[in-house]
Amino acid sequence: MTDLQQLLRQARADGIEALLGGVVVRDGGGRVLTVRRKADDHFGGLWEIPGGSLDPGEDPLTGAARELAEETGLTGLDLDYLHAADFTGRTGLRVRQFAFATTVPDGTPVVLTEHDAHRWAPLDDLPTVSAHHAEILALLR
Repeated sequence: MTDLQQLLRQARADGIEALLGGVVVRDGGGRVLTVRRKADDHFGGLWEIPGGSLDPGEDPLTGAARELAEETGLTGLDLDYLHAADFTGRTGLRVRQFAFATTVPDGTPVVLTEHDAHRWAPLDDLPTVSAHHAEILALLR
């Protein structure tokens, strides 16, 4: 089991200024769920894994599960810690995204609320994603 409090302590020690949680969702065939940002959103049209900012005091697992539910309607899933990827955010802050992984049966419905499209993509045919999401997804190959 991953020590979530240790992950947060390490992020603070590393000078990380913003924390995100995200979830790599795979189906039974190993395809990855990617979601596309709406055109009028920052980085509009970019594909990504579901996720977003942690709320104040929220641990990475809880935040990742909340973001997954808010963005896709997927709830009640077992999430396993996968990786943490660092990047510089659009405002210059040092950001760390804690990524978790889960698997759902083929055909699991996805209900989007913040994105305009979703795609189940094989690992060898992913849409273009940000560098930190590419880093996370490369661990699955």
